[in-house]
Amino acid sequence: MKKLKLIALAVVLTITPFLQSCLDDDKPEYPWLAFSTIRTLENVENGYYFGLDDGSKLYPGDTTRINQYKVIDGQRAFVYYDYLDEPKTGYDYNIKVGQIINILTKDIVDLTAENAEKIGDNKINMTYSWIAQGYLNIEFQYLGTHSSDKKHFLNLVQNTMNHENDEEGYISLEFRHNAEGDSPERIGEGYVSFKLDKIEKEMENAKGLKIRVNTIYDGEKFVKIEFKKGTDKKAATHGVSVNTLQAIH
Repeated sequence: MKKLKLIALAVVLTITPFLQSCLDDDKPEYPWLAFSTIRTLENVENGYYFGLDDGSKLYPGDTTRINQYKVIDGQRAFVYYDYLDEPKTGYDYNIKVGQIINILTKDIVDLTAENAEKIGDNKINMTYSWIAQGYLNIEFQYLGTHSSDKKHFLNLVQNTMNHENDEEGYISLEFRHNAEGDSPERIGEGYVSFKLDKIEKEMENAKGLKIRVNTIYDGEKFVKIEFKKGTDKKAATHGVSVNTLQAIH
């Protein structure tokens, strides 16, 4: 069976030791890892499948290892799995699932005078980004103590108070970070996905996204994600790397 090339080597190399350990064996039970979106099935109790970023659909034919997983439609997640021999009609592959790790998944919000302090503007790096399955996915770096009692907040916002960074043809957004007073002791990494349905109509006639980021080392920078003509804007790629991150909201 032809296997999908689902992740870059860079992704594998950046997985935390706790995740990497399950890939250390010569013959791991669940050797494949993919970015995915959980999609629930209508008229099927607790039914769902995994929508991959390349458009493929994986059916969870064996969920013995994760039968307590709480299914939420539209949740972005990493899935560890292996292939089952029996095909499943309507799906590209039938799989047995070893582990599902949720990715922080949020909506775009408006930045206003009322919520500006809560949204914050602490330093953060946007190291890789891509659009898939109707989400903007961001790999990021931040500074903190990484203590379980210290919570950081991430948001993708449309700035309703300031339009000086607007550029014709581009949708202006800002990737915001609130460290909640945590000390910037050491670098951490993670992933977050933002649902794009709020700007879906704007995307139809736009050239791309223009995202402001207050970076750790270089201050204010702008990241552009171009929509290539003739391609599905739900699968546009800009830039990728995996890390689970505690206390990020």
